[in-house]
Amino acid sequence: MDEVFDYIVIGAGSSGGTLAARLSESGKHKVLLLEGGASHKDLLVSMPSGWGQMINSPKYSWGHETEPEQYGANRRISLPRGKRLGGSSSINGMIYVRGDRADFDSWAAHGAKGWSYEELLPHFVRTEDQQRSEEEFTKPWHGRGGPLTANNLHNPHPVSLAMVKAAIQAGMPACKDFNNGHPAGAGLFQVNLKNGQRSSVARNAIEPAMQRRNLDVRIQVLVTRIGIEAQRARTVNWKDKAGGSHSARANKEILLCAGALQSPQLLMLSGIGPAQHLREMGIDVKVDLPGVGANLQDHAIVPMSWRMKADTPSLNKSLRGMGIAGSLLKYLLTKQGAMAMPASEFAAWFSSDSSLPYNDIQIHGLPVTGDIEGYMQSGKNYRTEAFPGMTMAPYQVRPYSRGQLKLKSSNPEELASIRMNFLHDERDRKALLYGVRMASKIAQQPALAHLVEAQTRPGPNLQSDDELLDWIGMYMGSGHHASGSCRMGDAMDPLTVVTPDLKVKGVEGLRVIDASVMPHLVSGNTNAASVVIGDKGADLVLDVKAQAAQQWNVAGVMPAAAGAQRSEVAA
Repeated sequence: MDEVFDYIVIGAGSSGGTLAARLSESGKHKVLLLEGGASHKDLLVSMPSGWGQMINSPKYSWGHETEPEQYGANRRISLPRGKRLGGSSSINGMIYVRGDRADFDSWAAHGAKGWSYEELLPHFVRTEDQQRSEEEFTKPWHGRGGPLTANNLHNPHPVSLAMVKAAIQAGMPACKDFNNGHPAGAGLFQVNLKNGQRSSVARNAIEPAMQRRNLDVRIQVLVTRIGIEAQRARTVNWKDKAGGSHSARANKEILLCAGALQSPQLLMLSGIGPAQHLREMGIDVKVDLPGVGANLQDHAIVPMSWRMKADTPSLNKSLRGMGIAGSLLKYLLTKQGAMAMPASEFAAWFSSDSSLPYNDIQIHGLPVTGDIEGYMQSGKNYRTEAFPGMTMAPYQVRPYSRGQLKLKSSNPEELASIRMNFLHDERDRKALLYGVRMASKIAQQPALAHLVEAQTRPGPNLQSDDELLDWIGMYMGSGHHASGSCRMGDAMDPLTVVTPDLKVKGVEGLRVIDASVMPHLVSGNTNAASVVIGDKGADLVLDVKAQAAQQWNVAGVMPAAAGAQRSEVAA
């Protein structure tokens, strides 16, 4: 006989973990949370620099990759997705970025009613745990006590600080708060770090919620199918790590939070998706939804590197050879040093097209360079180079190119076929070229020029658009921000998968609540927005939308104040 729960949440990532914690909060609902990965209690997970070793390790990441990419030199590009409790929030680069207000207003304008910036801002505030007391971070659009830590860098590297100065010298405004509704200019990221350790959804939301009797968390399970009876989602089937089969029934709803690469796969395995494709895979069609697996997006990022002069401080030596042992010992004793550094410190947002209402290029910067050939070409773990170096990596935040995800078979253990179609749209290529040239301009400014010996990737001999695009194709990678494959919007749009209340069209008792519902990417890293999707999703499931709005109205100056700050920074 099936076990019975009120809600079954599939996937304990940024959205699913936040959702399950919220649903179990009152103690009134019996909740089952299913996760394919192992525990988050692991040194590499908690140690900030561990992300570089985890993203391509089968112990920590699912191992997704694209089909050969036309504008990526026909390479298969690695698409890391977290395989731990906490999902990708347990292996990501720990960058806290919300996006631009124009992103969410565009969602609402294209059919996602209720998802505008001002409607989502209460959720960003509620889910944030701001650690800083400086004036910039006590504004009403920041919050404390949520599951997502936002913190300043403890001890930013001198080269990262030089990058900020150089970007300002290149004409960008200084920016201390990239989460004010309109990221613009140069500065340092806020990060999901606390006391020198990763501060994730697993640690801050799931782990405390696991103490509740009404939340049952099962890890290292593979969900194989959602059972549909009379057009209602009723059951979830899964296998445990020993291969044993299990199932459970949901009295209220099944909530799919497996992410943009696995939520559409599981829908299709359950008979929900493009009818012709499902029939080709030998799957009985329950609901013909052609948008499942379509509209797939990710950020195409290209790491550029510079060799620094011999006496320039750099992390290369600390993260290579015998230096690793010393850095690890320092971290274990003090929670400081090279091992306490996130995936990026320097940040910049700027525009390649003044007609856009948002800045369409973001740059990540870090005082280290690595073996990009091995990392990009074969999906190996990142290894630092022998000489001191610096990396700046631009990407276009709102790509026009769209990809597609399809099944390879009806076997749930086989990963899906993914065509991301990076840079297929000419506008994406043009914007990324602008970003590459701007990064080179930043490196030539006085604050950096006296530290730089030579630009190494791309070499100075590559100048034309065609030469740079060929180089980009060889070194471009994923920004690890897959989204959009179960797009939300108007129910009458044939390519939407979920309505604005996140309910799957054509079937009762089933919602998708994760980054796959994004109509398009946000202007930056996606983790904060994914957490907000889980938080708003909980309000929708529990029907407490009015309560959230009431809490927000207690300080009704917030939306107007946020808008004022946006204008000030943009100016």
